[in-house]
Amino acid sequence: MKKSLITAALVMTMAAGLGAVAGCSSEPAKADVNASIPEGAAPLMPATHDGRFDSLGANGCYGCHGANDQANPMLNGSVALPEDHYADGGSNSKELEPTRTQCITCHVQG
Repeated sequence: MKKSLITAALVMTMAAGLGAVAGCSSEPAKADVNASIPEGAAPLMPATHDGRFDSLGANGCYGCHGANDQANPMLNGSVALPEDHYADGGSNSKELEPTRTQCITCHVQG
């Protein structure tokens, strides 16, 4: 009887410990870095993008946010580039407007 009580107490302690760990492991809600930017300003890049432009250039941004044969922003959950960022003013061209290739000029790190 004493053995079963010790086992039950041990199981309860382990379950409570797992519950505490699970509760602590969730990430805190991230603040919206774009909540306070002025109207018409380019959205800020999230902290997770730190250094990406430096290592990948505009093609790295375009890979996730542009409309091309290998990527579709609507499928990967990223924000799609606006139509005015494309040559000829539309995503059908699948080519960036040359003046839009310096993404970090407008989209600074948030």
